[in-house]
Amino acid sequence: MPCLAASPTVVLRSLAPATSPAFEASLGEMLGRLEVTLTRGAADVPLAFVDADLSSGQLVVDSPSRAVTIRRAVSSDVTGDVRVETAAALVAAAIEVLLHTDPPRPPMRAAAPVAPDPPRPPPPASPIGLELGVGIGPRLMGGSDPVDFGASLQALATLPLGLQRPGVLFVAGYQPGFELTGESTAVRGQLLSARLFVQLELARGRLGRLEAGAGGGVDVFSLARFSREGELLRPAPSRLTAAPLVSALVTWRFPLGERVDLFVTASVDGDLRAPRAPPDRPATESADPLPWTVRPMLQLGLTFAPLRTAR
Repeated sequence: MPCLAASPTVVLRSLAPATSPAFEASLGEMLGRLEVTLTRGAADVPLAFVDADLSSGQLVVDSPSRAVTIRRAVSSDVTGDVRVETAAALVAAAIEVLLHTDPPRPPMRAAAPVAPDPPRPPPPASPIGLELGVGIGPRLMGGSDPVDFGASLQALATLPLGLQRPGVLFVAGYQPGFELTGESTAVRGQLLSARLFVQLELARGRLGRLEAGAGGGVDVFSLARFSREGELLRPAPSRLTAAPLVSALVTWRFPLGERVDLFVTASVDGDLRAPRAPPDRPATESADPLPWTVRPMLQLGLTFAPLRTAR
């Protein structure tokens, strides 16, 4: 069964003269109709304390729980039993008022101001900078349709030196397929490349930094030769050929975030030894087309810097 809440309690703290049991009995009966208990003993949380002086007619109903004190007075013209009943009625009416008075709410404590979070410190600078990137763009290969697209991966290590940031840049590239067309033959190929540059930072500003570098590397071609026979092409076995080269580049890096940059690179390669042609051709055929010995390239890409040197 559900537990019923205890009825409110009123404590008769003082009564004068003490020989007035009629007042206590009458008040107890009236409070009983209000479902309030009257006691002379102690109570845990009484609704009110009652002090009654029937000689002077002064009545005090004090309710600390509601922060209310009600004072009433019985006219001196009223005597005898009527005086007792009137006093009890006045006290009962005051208790009924208290029953409909909500206890005061405890004072609200002002919340302590919350200090804003301190700004995050910038990531610690590293003695060596490292940037990893990926790019894509066109390269001029030669032939009747000279533009071919490829992709690259790069890694740049930098070391702050005074106002400069010299670095070493490694670039690995791949072109999935290109075709060089001649009078009676065509050469189709793929290209793997590797470059190593030493570079310097030429300028730095709000819109990024300008870098230039020089170095060298190698292009490894996989070339297959096709001979024209009317409308048909007769293939010959492909072969690998390597071309050592020198290279130069200029790069503009534009910051997109704390560690991410957009870059644009223009470079040019020059063969130290031209790639060799595919297997020997019949004497009746013209020379096979080969890639240009000087090949410009443009790359657009993104880099991420897991390590940053002090700017």
